[in-house]
Amino acid sequence: MAGKIRTVTGDVDPPGGAVMIHDHIQIDLSETKGPETVLGTTDEADVIADIIHARERHGLTLMTDVTVPGSGRDVRALKRIAESTGVGIVAATGFYWEPIHPAVIEGTIDSLRRAMVREIEVGVDDTRVRCGVIKIGTIKGQPPEPAARVFQAAALASRDTGAAIITHTATPDQAQWQIDQLERGGADLSRVLISHLHNFGDIDALLPHARRGVSFGFDQIGFAKGPTYEDYAALVVKSARAGLLSRTLVASDVARRARLMRHGGTSYATIFSEFQPLLRAHGLDDARLRMLFHDNPVRLLTLAA
Repeated sequence: MAGKIRTVTGDVDPPGGAVMIHDHIQIDLSETKGPETVLGTTDEADVIADIIHARERHGLTLMTDVTVPGSGRDVRALKRIAESTGVGIVAATGFYWEPIHPAVIEGTIDSLRRAMVREIEVGVDDTRVRCGVIKIGTIKGQPPEPAARVFQAAALASRDTGAAIITHTATPDQAQWQIDQLERGGADLSRVLISHLHNFGDIDALLPHARRGVSFGFDQIGFAKGPTYEDYAALVVKSARAGLLSRTLVASDVARRARLMRHGGTSYATIFSEFQPLLRAHGLDDARLRMLFHDNPVRLLTLAA
């Protein structure tokens, strides 16, 4: 329904509080990344506690789980967690990276499009839990042939449903290929978020993509390896100076149990407890902070007409 956000418990009006665009609440990447990259049944109570903490301390009202089929997505668990925490959760449909989902290997553009549209409009399997965003991505190196079909199918599914597209880039140089494939499929590029582009480390490198209309994510804030909080803050400040703040999305991409508070992490509160004060210290006022932590993610998550 245009103008609404599709959560696992139903369509809702855009909320007034903080919104998170790129995290994982249920995920299993153990096949390729080891046993720590799992958030499953045994972690559910800890996940619930951490989301409630972010709601009570930082005003979190809505978050997006960008886990897709084959990577530990569990929409029944997402619905339970949403009901337990009082925080809306948007689930993702789509296909991406390692391992390539069996449906992709032999699937046509149209069959993949129909699969994504069904999960958005009807629901996942027999759960009647509907997805509200499309997540796709590419592995390191030259994207394999099936990836082009996935991206073009996602472009068509986005057009059919009004759902935004969030991509995973294994390396930032893949952004150009991804945008080209989505455009070839007919996507409205203003409804596309290319993730992990903080890895460019250079705002000038983002300008060609920004001119094509996509948004970009600085979205692994709090990773043990990678840019520091200060590095991320500098990127956001440069983005603001370049007039790109309305295209900038920030997130912490929690995807392993070691980041949960029980294990000593700052968890889903990271971007609020650790990063937001730093941005304020760098001179971002309330209006620009609201753009980052509310306006920009709400714009993408709201279904288009």
